[in-house]
Amino acid sequence: MAESEEDMSFLRIISLLYKVAPSAVRVKFDIEFHPTNGLETALKQDKFKVLEPLKRKRVINQTQWDLLFPSSGTVTSKKFDLTLMICLIRHLTPIQIGDILPPKSDVSDGADLSRLKYYRNMFAHTDAWTLTNKDFDTYWKDICQVTSYLNILKQNNGNRLKGIH
Repeated sequence: MAESEEDMSFLRIISLLYKVAPSAVRVKFDIEFHPTNGLETALKQDKFKVLEPLKRKRVINQTQWDLLFPSSGTVTSKKFDLTLMICLIRHLTPIQIGDILPPKSDVSDGADLSRLKYYRNMFAHTDAWTLTNKDFDTYWKDICQVTSYLNILKQNNGNRLKGIH
């Protein structure tokens, strides 16, 4: 059975959110929690005060918990998905990440991460498996703008560039 253009648009957005966006968020995540020692230190420091309450509230599930505190080996963000990285940034850094889509005029790090969180949740919990061309264009541009910006951060060692974004 041939897929419609609306079906394919939906699948393209899903691919963008689940394949491209996590790598882009990982750039910001690794700036906030340096992979060599910052991540493990932050997790240990906030395990009882912040992370365990999130686990009890089921904000962090058992699979995610096992990634944060592996029984052997070291913790690495390479295994984290978009949801877990945004959750940790939201709860362990001063970056303000919201649950609603921020205004286009807000180009802060928190707003960018909020956009990805919003779209990821919107598509993860939808019953509609199609997108109009207009909606596709809007979502694609918003998501690509954020992922492109986060990848620019990587190229510039985490420094914001004037006029970018």
